Amino acid sequence: MNLKVLSDTKDLRTGTNVIYAQTDINSYLKLVGEDFDRFGIQRKKEKHKGYIRLKSDLEKGALIPTITLAINPDNVNRYTPLIEEKKYEDVERLLKADVDNIYILDGLQRTYIINGIIKEEKNLEQNLLLEIWLEPNIDHLIYRLIVLNSGQKPMSMRHQLELLFMTMKSNLIKKIPSLKLIQENEEDRRSNANEFAFDRIVLAYKAFLMKSTEIDKNNVVSEKFMEDEILDSEEEFLSTNYDIFAKYLSKYCELDCLVFDKIYRDSINRHRNWLADTNVLISFFSSVGRFTNDPKKTFRTNEAINNLKNVLEESQPGDDPLRLKYMDQLKTEKADPKKYNVGFATRKLISSGFYEYFRSSGEESMESCWTISASEL
Repeated sequence: MNLKVLSDTKDLRTGTNVIYAQTDINSYLKLVGEDFDRFGIQRKKEKHKGYIRLKSDLEKGALIPTITLAINPDNVNRYTPLIEEKKYEDVERLLKADVDNIYILDGLQRTYIINGIIKEEKNLEQNLLLEIWLEPNIDHLIYRLIVLNSGQKPMSMRHQLELLFMTMKSNLIKKIPSLKLIQENEEDRRSNANEFAFDRIVLAYKAFLMKSTEIDKNNVVSEKFMEDEILDSEEEFLSTNYDIFAKYLSKYCELDCLVFDKIYRDSINRHRNWLADTNVLISFFSSVGRFTNDPKKTFRTNEAINNLKNVLEESQPGDDPLRLKYMDQLKTEKADPKKYNVGFATRKLISSGFYEYFRSSGEESMESCWTISASEL
């Protein structure tokens, strides 16, 4: 692999080390690995006239705009002393051995294009300049991914959160060892508890931040206002909320284990995967988000989740402690398709039910909470 570190600099705001390197096309593709489009189903290959023109230009020898990469935060400390001592050859050796821990922050579409050209057995002889960020502090990396990317290019908030979770995957799994993030097209093969589609966890986090189930929906002005408010937030707000979300995701995984492995464990029981459903994830975490801005509300939420866990632990296989059959019946009776979009009605019913349960510190039964929620439809 041909890789030459040219220089290094430092982001003065965060103290992040940044290195600049030069490589050839084939070496670059080896560096980012064959699965450079990790979770690519969420960050699809774009079809745009500009990319068609770029492909043509690259085939004619045009220089490729700089691509920005990041190293997994857990691995950054190995690089720091080498960069400080300008031991670039040692940095090069580490990078070549660190393929599984290198992520594309900016340049995925360009990588798709050059990978496609190489697969067509065409030669690209031009070199490529890389900007590689080595940030060990997760708070700083979250801030950079969400806020700085937003300021540099028209990237949707959802795309930024996908970048965040793609880069933070190992950190999240370290916090929740049982968690397994799978691709959306693997969802029908969910064989164990705590297997969640990556895209759905991203949406759950967005719902948590926005405290709403209606994300990526029709109310563009309202959504844009909420997104801008989040993106204008300080680094501490973003990192703190990431940590809070991870804590509640861990609790959610505990509930999922009980639902999947114990209570609704029959493979033909359609409620076995209930907690992995998109609408349920969005509804649960949007409701949690509404209770995180006040210590008393947070206490009630924690009490409710602990109580729900106890209810599940004390129930027997085949029971329906979540009263999901009753909830389904209410949805059928109350969700008038002439009045509501079915997805909207489902999210409204589930999120309001969880909201009532959290508000009562788990003292109300789930049946009672579903009844109250359905009365609002």
